[in-house]
Amino acid sequence: MSQIHCPRYQRCSAAICPMWKSVLEQKMVKGERVCGVLLEYQKPESKAFLTTHYGEQMMQVMAQATDQIQTDGGYLLRSALVRAASTGTRLSLQGCDKKV
Repeated sequence: MSQIHCPRYQRCSAAICPMWKSVLEQKMVKGERVCGVLLEYQKPESKAFLTTHYGEQMMQVMAQATDQIQTDGGYLLRSALVRAASTGTRLSLQGCDKKV
């Protein structure tokens, strides 16, 4: 597991977690959950919020996981990222002009 602390770790049930080990070493079955932070990272309006609240190191892990999935990931993982990028954020973007 990564030395970077994820505040969602204790309550997370995602089968795919970039903080645990390389996403390419993890297996996903249809219907399983993917890391919520990784999915939020796909939304352009969320990146500043995530960096502020989760830290630059954690965002580097998310960027690396995204690159791995887009390059060598399976269909299910790539589809999850594409779906996430096309939907609105689930975060409360305090201080932003956008309404969620």
